[in-house]
Amino acid sequence: MEGVIDAHTRALLTRLPGFDWTVTEFVRIVDARLPPKVFRRHCPELDEGVTTPSGVPVALQLLGSDPAALAMNAEQARKLGATAIDLNFGCPAKLVNRHDGGASLLRDPRRVHAAVATVYAAVGNEIPVTAKIRLGFSHRRLALDCARAAEDGGAAQLVVHARTRDEGYRPPAHWEWIGRIRRHLSIPVVANGDIWSLEDYWKARTLSGCRDVMLGRGALADPWLAQRIRHWLTTGETLPTTPWQARAAILADFAALQRTTLPERVVTSLVKQWLNHMRQRDAEAARRFHAAKRITDLEMLLAALGPACEERARGQPEPA
Repeated sequence: MEGVIDAHTRALLTRLPGFDWTVTEFVRIVDARLPPKVFRRHCPELDEGVTTPSGVPVALQLLGSDPAALAMNAEQARKLGATAIDLNFGCPAKLVNRHDGGASLLRDPRRVHAAVATVYAAVGNEIPVTAKIRLGFSHRRLALDCARAAEDGGAAQLVVHARTRDEGYRPPAHWEWIGRIRRHLSIPVVANGDIWSLEDYWKARTLSGCRDVMLGRGALADPWLAQRIRHWLTTGETLPTTPWQARAAILADFAALQRTTLPERVVTSLVKQWLNHMRQRDAEAARRFHAAKRITDLEMLLAALGPACEERARGQPEPA
């Protein structure tokens, strides 16, 4: 989710009930202790109680392959106020993997263990260390070994994306494989991957046996998905489909937040990026995207989203 789930997006998605916690985009760790400004750029919530404006906790995610450097920066983050450190062993991006980060470590469970154990030794007595993995790099034969390595290293929780790195985001997600992992671990296991709807949530939970799921692209496609799940769990009722006007409103609020600090050409790209996610599961969003995808002016883009969108984006977004 690099370049997608920044603090503004986290704030907007957690305005509605449903999320128990969120995770930052990864902070890339190489071989040096990063300055505080880098952590605050990725996680401005460090200065706001380490929660989104609506009070949802935020875990700070690190990505790297050098255990000592990860530990050093986990300690730096803890001193700045981080209340949880998440380690990314799931990123499938070619550039990240080529530089020995993310899912590349899944080819050797010993490396997963070393990273988690060293970070746990640095901060685990004060804040939880969690991890996210995929089912493997090019195959699934080491899935359980990598999961056990994370647990044995001290991870308090494990998120499992139900595909290998080579499978990328191609369907299907193998939720039943998460169940195989869960049955052999004593720490909580969270299911992730291809959860786009309430029906997907129930299938993922049934096949994996997990109590909790993590939403990624599905939450961008339908910002009300977490609320749908929570509402169904508490009432047994399904919420109606979200009208386009509400979807356009969240994009307008997103633009209003982003344009306070970013050039309008960048905001234009970010709004189209979110709209691109929305179009995966909404016909009106798809129509609007195809009509607006070549627009380079922010005001014209907002006008194309709806009559009230442009005016709303000039002001302040609605409060949580």
